[in-house]
Amino acid sequence: MCDSYLASALLALVTLLLCGCAPNYAYRTHLVSVDEVHCPLTKVKAQDDARAVKDCEQVTPEVAQGAYELHFVEFDDQGWLYPDKLAAGDELAASPSGQIDHLMNRLRQLLDQNDDLSLIVFVHGWKHNAQSDDYNVRDFRALLQAAGAEERDRAGRDGTPRKVVGVYVAWRGRSWVLPDPVLSLSFWARKEAARRVSIGSARELFARLRAIRHHYNNASAPGVVTTGAVSEQTSRRPRIRTLMIGHSFGGLILYAAMSGPLIEALAAQQDLHGFKEGHELAERPADMILLINPAFEASRYEALYRVSSRYRPIRFQPPLLVSVTSTKDWATGIAFPVGRSVNTLFEHEASSEEGTAMKKTPGHIQHYLTHRLYAHAPGMASDARTAVQDGDARCQNWKSEEELHGLHDAALAEAVHLNKKIEAENSTEFFSQNLTQDHLLNSKWARTFCGGSYLTPVGDNGIDNANAIVWNVEADGEIIKNHDDVMNPAFRAFMRQLYGDVSMHP
Repeated sequence: MCDSYLASALLALVTLLLCGCAPNYAYRTHLVSVDEVHCPLTKVKAQDDARAVKDCEQVTPEVAQGAYELHFVEFDDQGWLYPDKLAAGDELAASPSGQIDHLMNRLRQLLDQNDDLSLIVFVHGWKHNAQSDDYNVRDFRALLQAAGAEERDRAGRDGTPRKVVGVYVAWRGRSWVLPDPVLSLSFWARKEAARRVSIGSARELFARLRAIRHHYNNASAPGVVTTGAVSEQTSRRPRIRTLMIGHSFGGLILYAAMSGPLIEALAAQQDLHGFKEGHELAERPADMILLINPAFEASRYEALYRVSSRYRPIRFQPPLLVSVTSTKDWATGIAFPVGRSVNTLFEHEASSEEGTAMKKTPGHIQHYLTHRLYAHAPGMASDARTAVQDGDARCQNWKSEEELHGLHDAALAEAVHLNKKIEAENSTEFFSQNLTQDHLLNSKWARTFCGGSYLTPVGDNGIDNANAIVWNVEADGEIIKNHDDVMNPAFRAFMRQLYGDVSMHP
C-alpha cells in the first residue's frame, strides 16, 4: 500500500514538473532601432492595442528618452544564442541570434557620433529571465533611471552627459512557471545550466565589450595605455565607463567571463615588472565588477585569490572586483554546499582546505574574506535614516531613494545634485583622513557611506586587506536580507558610492 502511494506521489510530482516547464525561447526577439521604439515602460492599460503591447514586450532595446537605453542578450540552456524564426502572421522577423551584433553596432554608432557612455551590465540569477515584468528587469530599469539622473547632473565635455546604456544578460534562470517552494527544487539543475551558459556565447559578448572599451578608451588618450582608474576630471576622461553586475548564478556566468582577464592583469605586475612601463597598476577590464550572492564554488576563486593577494598597488586603487555575500543567504549558505556534497562524492581533494572550497562559495569561507559590510556603524540605530542624521553630520541633508521618489522636475534635479555633492564631500573627507604619505590607505580604516552602511577591512586571514584590489565582502542580514534582496535602496546607495570612487578617486 505504501509503495503504491509513493509511486502515485512521484508520478504526480513528475507530471507537475513537466507541465510547469517555462518556455524555452527568447523573449526579446524584435531587434529595433532607437528611433522605432515607442514602448511604454510602465504597466499598459487594458484598452491599449494588444498587438502593440506584445511587440513592446519583445523588443530590444527599450528606450527611456533622455534617460537610458536597455538592451537584452539572451542565451539558451546550452549557452547558445536563440535561433531566428518568422512566426506566422508576424510582420517583424524574430532575430534573437543577432542580439550581440545589434548591441555592438549601437555602441559603435553612439561612440562614433562622439557620445561618451556609461555602460552598465547586469547578469541575472536563479528564478529570473528577460520577461518585461520580471522584477529583476524592473529593478534594473530603476537602476538605469538613477544612473541617467546622475549623469545629467555630472555633465562631461561640452556640458554633455554620458549616455547610459544598460545590457541585461538573460538566460533560462526560471525554468519552471511553478511557484515556491516547488520552484526552489530547480536550484541544482539551474546551476548546471548556468555553467553551460558561462562557457558558451556569453564569452563572445564579454570579449567584445572588453575590446570596444579598450579601443575607445585608449584612443581617447593617444600614445597612452590606460591602466588603473581614471578620474572624470582629467584630460584623459575615458570614453566608456563600465560597471558589470552578476547575481547568484549570474555571478557564476560573469566571473567565468572576467576572471581570466583579471588574473592576467594582476599577474602582469609580478612577472613583467621592470620590462616596460604600465604594469605597476593593474589594467582594468572593466571599471568595476560586482558579484552579489554569487553561487559558484570557491575552488574556482582560488586562482584569483592567490594572484590578488600578491598584488602590491603603488597607490590607492578602487577595487576591481567586489564580491558581496549576505550572512542571511540560505541558497549559497545552505542549499549550495548540500548540493555540492552530493556532486563531489567521487572527487578527491588534496587537502581539507580544497575539500571545503569544492563545496562552499567564496563568501562563506572566512579565509577568503577581505571586508565586512554592516547596515550601520557600531552603536548607531539600525534605521539607516536615523543613523545618517545622528551618526554623521556630513550626510545630514542627504535624501534616500524613498524621499527622492516624492520629488519631480527641478526639485528632483536639485536633490540629486545635493546628494552627489554630499557624497563627494563624505568621500573626500574619508580619503583625507585615511590616505598615508605613500598614497595608500592606512590599515585600520573604516568607512561610513551616506545611507548608513559601514564598511571595514578584515585581517583574520593574516593578509593586510586595507588596499586590496579584489574584495570578498561579508554583508550582514540587515543590508542584504536574503538571496534575492540585491537591489534594495540601502545596498544600492552603497554600490553607487563605492563605484563613484573609480571616477572621483584621489
